[in-house]
Amino acid sequence: MERHLRRSLEVLRDRADDPALRRRMDEVLAGRASLRDLARDDGFDAMMTPLVERGMHDLDELSPEERARAEAGAAALERGEDPWAPEDEAGADRAPYRPPGPGTW
Repeated sequence: MERHLRRSLEVLRDRADDPALRRRMDEVLAGRASLRDLARDDGFDAMMTPLVERGMHDLDELSPEERARAEAGAAALERGEDPWAPEDEAGADRAPYRPPGPGTW
């Protein structure tokens, strides 16, 4: 889970238009600031709100099969597993749903 959160924050940082927000994300990644502080930041909120709204919309559009695979991926993350590992590593018949597009929402 830590690796997934770190990679997600790196993707968000790389996509941020605001240099000050990118620096704050770098501070979190370097361990000099907390994710909790970043989550309370107005600039971070302004960046994340449309991404979360789009993600919620995309979730509503999933087919039942896609939703089940997304739920399996979320459960794997909660167990500390990599839901996108090759099937032989994940021990599953089929890899869980991976959201469209690069990175994370």
